[in-house]
Amino acid sequence: MSEMKSFIEDAAGKILKDLSTKEQRERFEEGEWASSLWKTIQESGLTLLGIEEEKGGVGGDYEDVFAILRVVGKYAAPIPLAEVIYANQFLATHDGEVEDKLRVVHFTEESSMIQSPYKLIHVPYGRYVDEVVVIRQEDQQASYSIVDVLTGEIEKNANLAAEPRDNLTFLNLGETKKLDLSFKEALENYTKFLALSRVAMMTGAMESVLALSTFYAKERHQFGRPLHRFQAIQHHLTAMAGEVAAAYSTLSVASSFYPSDLGKEQIAMAKIELSANANVVAKAAHQLHAGIGMTYEHELHHFTRRLWSWREEAGNETYWADQLASLYQAREETIWESITHVKGEETHAGSTV
Repeated sequence: MSEMKSFIEDAAGKILKDLSTKEQRERFEEGEWASSLWKTIQESGLTLLGIEEEKGGVGGDYEDVFAILRVVGKYAAPIPLAEVIYANQFLATHDGEVEDKLRVVHFTEESSMIQSPYKLIHVPYGRYVDEVVVIRQEDQQASYSIVDVLTGEIEKNANLAAEPRDNLTFLNLGETKKLDLSFKEALENYTKFLALSRVAMMTGAMESVLALSTFYAKERHQFGRPLHRFQAIQHHLTAMAGEVAAAYSTLSVASSFYPSDLGKEQIAMAKIELSANANVVAKAAHQLHAGIGMTYEHELHHFTRRLWSWREEAGNETYWADQLASLYQAREETIWESITHVKGEETHAGSTV
């Protein structure tokens, strides 16, 4: 964690509180790009976070990055900040030119690159980005090219939260540069980053769902007293608060382990945990709000739809459970030994070691 974490969290929070409003999100869903919000984010340097200053970035580390993405989720900001940060970090790592452009990364396997036209499926914010960093498979190696979106055709698509996941078609993907890692390694790196990004964003969104639910329970009266005075409602809020607290803790641990050898294991557990927690929180919030929470006019759905969408992206619980199982099966030690760091023969009844 860098020394400037609190500062950049506060700065991002002020920007997003002012510019990622309910009205802005509604205009975005009607087809209006959040240009003023994105311009302010770019000018603040947040798109270059986690990149050394010598390479064109603003410094910071991964804990800073995921802390900022939590704030993005808290305000349900309709911007692809996680994807742009990764694209910039990718280019900085592989001797590419880091510019202040709206770029995202997209992976495509060898079979889809046999002949033109080339179709890229579910590109995040494809209709709004300037360029796509296309990472493709050549034999087992990875290579990449940078494609101008204006040279292709756009088929609009979106996830449940109305975030663009567009299909782009190009006649030519341009010149490629080979990478010194395999396609599998490159894809795994991206999937891990995106999964922990979604963990961070879900944590922030859950915080806002809890805040909206607490406010509603205090303001709404039933049978002559506020909802929060009823024991059943208190149980709902307590359960939600517990899940949000667990999400914060999970994110903190996974973020600190991200660059290490245990990173994948921690990310797998975090994505499984947050995906389950998100469903509990969203369900409880809609039960508490009842009918009004199902209306488009109330902003609860801006957060719960994102929770349901992000839960499925970058691998759902089933995917990450399989990944976690594979990690444990590949080890010589048992699952018990991995968790407790105690060898089987050293365990005995009543042991606390």
